[in-house]
Amino acid sequence: MAKKIRVEDAVGQVLLHDITKVDGDKFKGRIFKKGHVIREEDIPVLKDVGKDHIYVFEIKEDEIHENDAAYILADALMGENTYHSKEVKEGKLTIYSDVFGVCKIDVEKLNEFNSIGEPSCPTIYNNTVVKKGDKLAAVRIISLVAPKAEVEKAAKIAKEAGGIVKVVPFTPKKAGLIVTGNEVYKGRIKDKFEEKLRPKLKKLLCEIEEKVILPDDQAQIRDKIKEFAQKYDLVILTGGTSVDPDDVTYKAIHEAGVKNYIRGNPIQPGNMLTMGWIEDTPVVAVPAAALFFKRTAFDIWLPRLLIGEVISKEEVIKRAHGGLLEAVNGEIP
Repeated sequence: MAKKIRVEDAVGQVLLHDITKVDGDKFKGRIFKKGHVIREEDIPVLKDVGKDHIYVFEIKEDEIHENDAAYILADALMGENTYHSKEVKEGKLTIYSDVFGVCKIDVEKLNEFNSIGEPSCPTIYNNTVVKKGDKLAAVRIISLVAPKAEVEKAAKIAKEAGGIVKVVPFTPKKAGLIVTGNEVYKGRIKDKFEEKLRPKLKKLLCEIEEKVILPDDQAQIRDKIKEFAQKYDLVILTGGTSVDPDDVTYKAIHEAGVKNYIRGNPIQPGNMLTMGWIEDTPVVAVPAAALFFKRTAFDIWLPRLLIGEVISKEEVIKRAHGGLLEAVNGEIP
């Protein structure tokens, strides 16, 4: 229960919440911290931010203060390779990444967590590539004081999920690159894919260890896929994935015995991207769009492939929402 008293009568009282100041668009932040003992000289400062009165709370046994709730909820939400800010500010704790990797949000459990009532946790998008120190989520309760039962229920949901926010780190990987096409094999044109793909891979700790150029021969391509899948963490192919009857790369991938074979996806640019897995090794054919556009379907799936995830056909279908990449500004997951 809250008791309202004049600030002039508040000297010696302990603040039970942070008090913030907003100065136009120049400043927004905390000027008094929870636990601060009000002094005589604080009275004009409080009045300057519109505080003619303060509230002294008597927290009941079945209630919990926002700061205490923030610690309980943050600890429950955090999964592998995350940490939270040391100090609560304005009732909020921020969760950060402790590694370079892919942020994984259990969206279903997050929705369940946020449906409880008082607990609130916004996050970044699932499958976003993050660096060490990047913000992942922020957690607080809506009010200054909340029912303990709600906080405990939300914390239980997060704990039983093993944490709702985690990061899967990138580890050094090696890739084999198979460039296909009679025109490249016979030297009529120079391969441009390697110079486009190598920086993308290197940025995610993956190096192209070996490159071969093959003609449009289905058997040769098939055999090289099998060989590279045994030698490297990732097999990348270029060329031969269009609707032209002479294009055989996608056929060779299928013939190589990949599992979870997926030809095409509802993402543009990069509709013709083809992928599958030989045992645990992803095999992906990159369409020509990667030569002309900064961001294609390959960029969407690459981080996931490099942390060892297997993409399902159902997930590929769902990626149509937001899949028109040319129309999306900024970084996307």
